[in-house]
Amino acid sequence: MRPFRVLFLLLLLAWPLPARTATTAETLLRDMSPEEKIGQLFCVYFKGPKLTKATARMLDDLRPGGVILYASAKNIKNNRQVAALTRALQRRAAQGRSRIGLFIAVDQEGGPVARFRRHFTLFPSNMAAAATGNPENAALAAGVTAKELGVLGVNVNFAPVADVNSNPKNPIIGVRSFGDDPTRVAAFTAAAVRACKRENILCTPKHFPGHGDTSTDSHVGLPVVEHDARTLNAVDIPPFAAAIRAGADAIMTAHVHLPAVDPTPGLPATLSSRILTGLLRRDLGFDGLIFTDSMTMGALARRFGLGEAAVRAVLAGADILLYGADKNASPSMQRRAFAAVRRAVRSGRIPMARLDDSVRRILRVKARYGLLDARAVPSPPKNPDALVGTPAQGAAAEAVARQSITLVRDNNGVLPLSPRTPTLVVRPRRGVGRIDAAAEAALAGWPNIQLVAVGANPTKSEIRSVCRRAKRAKAVVAFSNDALRRPGQAELILALYKARPDHFTAVASGAPYDLLRYPGVPTCVCAYGEVPASMRALGRALFGFAPMPGALPVNLPGAGRPVANPSSKNLHPLDFPYTLP
Repeated sequence: MRPFRVLFLLLLLAWPLPARTATTAETLLRDMSPEEKIGQLFCVYFKGPKLTKATARMLDDLRPGGVILYASAKNIKNNRQVAALTRALQRRAAQGRSRIGLFIAVDQEGGPVARFRRHFTLFPSNMAAAATGNPENAALAAGVTAKELGVLGVNVNFAPVADVNSNPKNPIIGVRSFGDDPTRVAAFTAAAVRACKRENILCTPKHFPGHGDTSTDSHVGLPVVEHDARTLNAVDIPPFAAAIRAGADAIMTAHVHLPAVDPTPGLPATLSSRILTGLLRRDLGFDGLIFTDSMTMGALARRFGLGEAAVRAVLAGADILLYGADKNASPSMQRRAFAAVRRAVRSGRIPMARLDDSVRRILRVKARYGLLDARAVPSPPKNPDALVGTPAQGAAAEAVARQSITLVRDNNGVLPLSPRTPTLVVRPRRGVGRIDAAAEAALAGWPNIQLVAVGANPTKSEIRSVCRRAKRAKAVVAFSNDALRRPGQAELILALYKARPDHFTAVASGAPYDLLRYPGVPTCVCAYGEVPASMRALGRALFGFAPMPGALPVNLPGAGRPVANPSSKNLHPLDFPYTLP
């Protein structure tokens, strides 16, 4: 053999080949032990900002397919810390026998449900995006969010919410939904799915088969959806069908009881083979991953127990069991559920073919998203701040917010407010420190205001105190957020209107259904959430430096139709007396 050929062969053998070039999901599946396969069915949570010895031990013992990060579990402190954490998690996975990469997930819907809030672009709620009338705004929000998550090493976003919020009294969905019109919700959901896929982030439209017409929070109890088959197909299913057509590779289940499809008393959709295997897989043709909603939520844990719920979910057709940082949850619960599934596999209650079906699907999706080999997963930058929460990304959130602000009525011509006239602004606090602080910091930029904070459900004493101040004020703006469940807020709005009828503006800063509690108030505006971008956009609109182009994405009988904004004639935007943060 000629010398140059020998040298060429030696160089070829020494050249580092891409990890697992010839390994397919099927090959990997054949080499996995039953315990490794069971582990892939689990997406678990842990406590703390670092990969501690206890967390590493749990990962080694369970070999889970994924983890979920929470601010409440202290997983999220800042971007640099999160990047280091996700890097360490994938490195730990690379040390396992199978070396399969992890799904690293988070709930970053925008609006009220967002785990990243500091030095991260926080978009207005889905309902705010829908109020703009343009699905491209849902795509913009989803795409920017996905890009930033990817920089931090997060590869799964449990979003978008595809529920049609057809029940004004829904305690858990509200502004998380794109509205109450199935066609609109379908269009906005599909746009968000396509944007996530472009950024190579796995998204999970949720909560199948629909959580929009419920009056119970599935974190504490089992909601019942009374829709018949015709209503289900007309209202709840279209957004999920649209998500599947848009290429969604995963869908999350709802812990709701749907008697029209599965009449088994008290059985949640998450544990129903008629709903998961029948309706979702067979009827809708979905072959992606089925994630459960958190298995420690009250709708499941209290009724079935951790182990039995896990086994039933797998038998029903779920691929990945999610365990979140719910109230009263602990990481030890995940071990108990894992042990229950392992017993069910060993006894044959869960057939090996059923287990292989889910693991095969998981591995195929991981291959699609570059996660089949943890060694090949790109490491996030050590200092990601230059790529996350940039001015350009922030401007995108501000643009969506400005397009969403909706003037429902201004019968007495109160708007626009004068930035030179002192204005009393009254806001019920949510009781969540970081959310209240961020909202009130944005409100502090409004011109010439006095901000008064009251409790989430204002007392009669608070109402009397605020009304005394309102009588001395030149103008009054009062917020409500979930007045249907907090009657003190509606009492506050009505009392303030009575105290200052000629200079009063009511703002539904959460879901617009609040307007139903005070239909006689002549000036009402909707903001669809209190993220800083929405609060800044609201200020610009109220004081006449921007229009209110939004339109209600839900039907409010008797509330009147949104009207054209009469502002813009107050001052030129260049004269705006405050600078946006």
